[in-house]
Amino acid sequence: MSLIWVMGYIYTALGFSIGGVIAWTLRGVQRKIDTIYSICAGLILGLLSFEVAPEAINLGNWLTFIVGFVIGVILFKITHKALKNLFGTFKGKDNFSLQTGILLFLSISFHNLPIGIVIGSNQESSIEMTLLQTILLHNIPEGIIVFTPLFIAGLGVWTWLFLSLIVAIPVGFGAYIGNSMGIGDPMFWSFSISLAVGTIYMITIQEIIMESIKDFSKVLTIALISFGCIGGFLFLT
Repeated sequence: MSLIWVMGYIYTALGFSIGGVIAWTLRGVQRKIDTIYSICAGLILGLLSFEVAPEAINLGNWLTFIVGFVIGVILFKITHKALKNLFGTFKGKDNFSLQTGILLFLSISFHNLPIGIVIGSNQESSIEMTLLQTILLHNIPEGIIVFTPLFIAGLGVWTWLFLSLIVAIPVGFGAYIGNSMGIGDPMFWSFSISLAVGTIYMITIQEIIMESIKDFSKVLTIALISFGCIGGFLFLT
């Protein structure tokens, strides 16, 4: 049995915990945090656009990519709205920062399961390491986003450790399932990768870029620069 599920778990927990450390270090300095958001967002979108999405299209076709991508976007929207409505029913919670942090944590945890399945299903493909690197990168800003309001709410280091370990479980579990299924159909790979691309795109744009741009007008400029840098790097290598 491949240990891809262990790698998926480690990369996720590592990226999320790094985000927590950055959030703790830069708490209260909004502009520095938004700069980190912007750089990571550009890198994530660059990896997805120049490496992962083309591979998904090559494995299948444009139709499987579009269908998978759209379903990924729809799943994100449905889950995001459902979780927001769920937390909206708890009127007794006075600490908005705590509620926001928990909502984001649950949303990210839910979306990590299909991403893990994709990794496990593609353990023999050429983009296995790229997918792991993408997970590492996209969990850094997500860690920052989750831990910033939780630290504001007064939670500390034990919360950072506990949540970093918990958020990675869906990735490890999903990778184990994908690995056990042993699915070798390129069309399935294309669809599942495209679904993950759609999900990560939405998380990156809606929960990282759109939230950061409210407080920092240069978010798009910095994101575009890092997007171009990763694109140039991938092209040259």
